[in-house]
Amino acid sequence: MLNVSYDDIKWAESFNEIYCFTFLKGVEETEALLRLGGLQDTFHRRTLQEASEMYASYEAGYANVAFALDLGAWTILIEPDGYQGSLIELLKALSRGTEAVSVQRHDYADHGFGYAVDGTLVTGFEPTWPGRRWGSEPDRLLGKMRTAGLDPDLDDEDDFVSRAYVPALLLAGLITGVLPHRDAFSGRLLSAEIEPWFSAAEPWLGHGPTNPEMIAALDAAPPHVLRSVAAREAMRLASVLGVDGTPGLAEAVAATERGEPVEVSPTSELGMRVRSWLTRSRQAARSLNAPFDRSKMSDDERTEVSLLGWFAEALRAALWPEPHAAARAALRPLTQGPPGLRDPAQESAVLHALRGDANQT
Repeated sequence: MLNVSYDDIKWAESFNEIYCFTFLKGVEETEALLRLGGLQDTFHRRTLQEASEMYASYEAGYANVAFALDLGAWTILIEPDGYQGSLIELLKALSRGTEAVSVQRHDYADHGFGYAVDGTLVTGFEPTWPGRRWGSEPDRLLGKMRTAGLDPDLDDEDDFVSRAYVPALLLAGLITGVLPHRDAFSGRLLSAEIEPWFSAAEPWLGHGPTNPEMIAALDAAPPHVLRSVAAREAMRLASVLGVDGTPGLAEAVAATERGEPVEVSPTSELGMRVRSWLTRSRQAARSLNAPFDRSKMSDDERTEVSLLGWFAEALRAALWPEPHAAARAALRPLTQGPPGLRDPAQESAVLHALRGDANQT
């Protein structure tokens, strides 16, 4: 068992207000970053300070940078300002063929802990309230939780664990048998800008229509209809936004509609366009809260690039190989998006198409 005490990891209290540590078993540093969505042409040795400066820079696209550090049998991914490794869909993807443990601190939202094995979330919980757990085996870690100072029976709103991300990190060490020392983060570490669009994470389960009729139609429709709906919606959005002529776009969408696997390289023409859409969309959102950056984008431009961000996520969904998840998430802009992407007549047509083909099978 790992011989470490709370005092050995107290440094986690001052590391940052938002961060995520994700441990991957038997995965080397470069592969770990790629699994997180690391962009091959951005791999570089950086300091944590350099990454924080990029994260705060409009000119750098408010880049999300992750680091990888070899700890022996495990590699730790460090997101000094991020949280991607804590997202269920991405954590499951990271764990395929191995194990993954994630600890998130977020002082302005929820902290998080997740343990996944070979694509399945085994145990997840908000460490502040360790009695509320989910996953395929929510009670699998009870003994280690108690050892780490996370009482698994604590389930009262007024009874909680303070600074729970510290014992959560200790729990990660009890599972993995490894923990980094604060000094391990000094100097230059292997890093990459990350864009989860290029990861193997499935579309977020929370994305998609909320109308019960549309949900029922999606559940009943056969795979070929779902693929067709997702593909046509992606191309409709592209046409609305004037990007339907993007090199490689129509070909990729047509291939996935035929049921063929499609992988978009981050350095392909289409991949580079997707990256630019996502970067500009991120600049539009983040600059609103940065007084010196807000004026670098006009209101009209901000609206335009925000819509491209919505489209990029719908495109990723449409290219996803599982038809139901693809159609559900691809329809999000149509059913939940901003006015520029909504179209009641098109929504009705999609519902009709889903029901019509489903009823004919």
